Amino acid sequence: MGKRRRNVAKLFAAFYIIFATPLVFAAQSLSPIWSIEFSPDGKTLAVGRYQWVELWDLETQRIIRTYEPHAGEIRSLKFSSQSVSDPEHQQATPLRLYASGGIPSQSGEIRIWDVDSEELINSFEIHADTIESITLSPSSTTLLTASMDEYSAVLNLMVLGDATVPIDKQATWLTQHVGRVLCTLYHPEGAYFVTGSEDKTIKVWHPDTFNVLVSFDANDDAVYSLAYSTAEGVIVSGSADNTVRTWRVAPAGDGEGQNTLKMTGGLVREYNGHQADVYSVDCGIVSRRGNNPVAVIASGSADTSVIIWNLRSGNRYRTFDEPTDAIYAVKFSPNGEFVAAGGRDGKLRLWNLRKRTLTHEF
Repeated sequence: MGKRRRNVAKLFAAFYIIFATPLVFAAQSLSPIWSIEFSPDGKTLAVGRYQWVELWDLETQRIIRTYEPHAGEIRSLKFSSQSVSDPEHQQATPLRLYASGGIPSQSGEIRIWDVDSEELINSFEIHADTIESITLSPSSTTLLTASMDEYSAVLNLMVLGDATVPIDKQATWLTQHVGRVLCTLYHPEGAYFVTGSEDKTIKVWHPDTFNVLVSFDANDDAVYSLAYSTAEGVIVSGSADNTVRTWRVAPAGDGEGQNTLKMTGGLVREYNGHQADVYSVDCGIVSRRGNNPVAVIASGSADTSVIIWNLRSGNRYRTFDEPTDAIYAVKFSPNGEFVAAGGRDGKLRLWNLRKRTLTHEF
C-alpha cells in the first residue's frame, strides 16, 4: 500500500510539473511601455518597449509591424511629417519613424525606420547616456535630442548620411543645462524649440542662433515632459514636483520692427492634483455636443492616473484610473477623439474623450 501511495504521489508531482509550470510563465508581466506616438493619419500607434517598437492597428487592435532590435528602452518616438514631397518625381516622402533610447551610462542611440517596408534607414550613437527625448522640426529636417549625459544635440537630417563626417561633429551641442536633459519640444511653426531638465529649468532656444531666449525656473523639481497647445499658444510641462504648468512666450517689444531675437515669458497656471511625479503631458482639443471645442491637457503620473484638464480654467475634465502602475506616456489622437496611455504595467489603453470611457486595452 505504501509503495502504491508513493507512486500516486510521484504521478501527481509529475502532473504538476508538466501542467502547472506553463501557468507561471503566463502570469509574467508585460514589458513596460516607455513611449507612444500616433501616426499622422491616426490609424496606427507606435509603442516603445524594451529593445523593440510595436506598430498597432487601432481598428483591429493587432500588431502589424515590429521594429527591432534596439539597444535598450525606447524612450521616445516621433513620426516624420509627410508634408514634404519630392518635386522632381511628384511623390510623397516615405513615412519614417524615429526611435531613441540607448544603454544607461554608456550610449544614446537613434534608429530611423521606413514605416511601410520596416527597413532600417539609419542607426547611430551620439550621446554618452540614454536619449530621453527627441523632437522634429515642423519640416522634419532638424532633429533635437535630450540626453541623460546633460547635453542636447541639434542634427541637420539633410546631411546626416555624410559618412565622411563623424556624427558628433555634425551636431550642434547645447550645454547650458546643469543637469540631465529629459524632454524636448519644437514650436509647431518653428519659431523656437524648448528643453526641460533635471536642473528644474525650461529653456527656450532660438532655432538658428541656438541662443537661450527665455529660461523658466519656477519648477520645484525635474521637468520630465513638454507639449505645446496650438489652441492657447502655451507651453505645457510636467514635473517631478507632481505639478503640471503652462508657460507663455512672446517677443520682447510691440508693433512693427520688434526684435524677434529677444523674447519674454512667464508662468500662466499650475494644475495640482497628481500625488506623484508627472512623467508625461500632451495637448489636445475636445469637441462637445452643443458647445465650443475645449483645449485640454492630458497628464500621466507615477500615481497611476491619467488626468484630463481644462487648459484655460484649470479644472479637471476627467480622471482615468484604470491603469495599475505608473504612467510613462500619454498622447492625444490627431483628431482629438482619443487619449492613449502606457506605462509600467505594459498595457496600452485608449479612452474616448467625448464619452469619457475606456474603449481599448491591449
